[in-house]
Amino acid sequence: MISRRDFTAASLTLGACAGLPAFARAQDWRNDPKSFVEKFAQVGISEILTAPSSQKEKTEKFRVLFRDYFDIPAIGRFVLGRAARTATPDENNKFNPLFEDVIVYTWSRRFGEYKGQSLKVNDSAADGDEGSVVNSTILGNEGGNFVVQWRLRKRDGGNRIVDVIIEGVSMAITYRQEYATIIQQNGGVGGLIAQMEKQVTDLKAKVG
Repeated sequence: MISRRDFTAASLTLGACAGLPAFARAQDWRNDPKSFVEKFAQVGISEILTAPSSQKEKTEKFRVLFRDYFDIPAIGRFVLGRAARTATPDENNKFNPLFEDVIVYTWSRRFGEYKGQSLKVNDSAADGDEGSVVNSTILGNEGGNFVVQWRLRKRDGGNRIVDVIIEGVSMAITYRQEYATIIQQNGGVGGLIAQMEKQVTDLKAKVG
């Protein structure tokens, strides 16, 4: 359903730092944008990508990681856009769990593609009063590098990721555009929900 969704997987399945700097291990790492992204990558590789766990265990660990580091409700509101106002309460309640499942099962299918690539965090810049953008590069073992930007927002308890932009392509905007098309072509949010439910069933079966 998401024709360009593969790029979203790159931020985890290709991204990991070789080691976490001392400053990132400090108690305030959640409030430092660069440390936050480095920590996300470090946990992803040590506890998921290279862990001696089954695919099912890795998928569930990634779900926990995704909930901890991403602001899923905020991403969901943006992705659904104006359609959220015309959706029924039941449709709005169903959307976020389904959207989470789409992300989790899509990304977890790519875990086996990790081949030791590394994530280099370059710098960060303010993005409004309550946000920041962290610039990084995924360094491929065979010279295939990707520019990755992480858009963060300050929340209670520290930063949360609200978008991942790889080579100029935004995860949130891509989903928003494609979901808007599905909503228009399938009679509203109910049609989107039905397609997402089918997609999750298919993805879950492939992940195992």
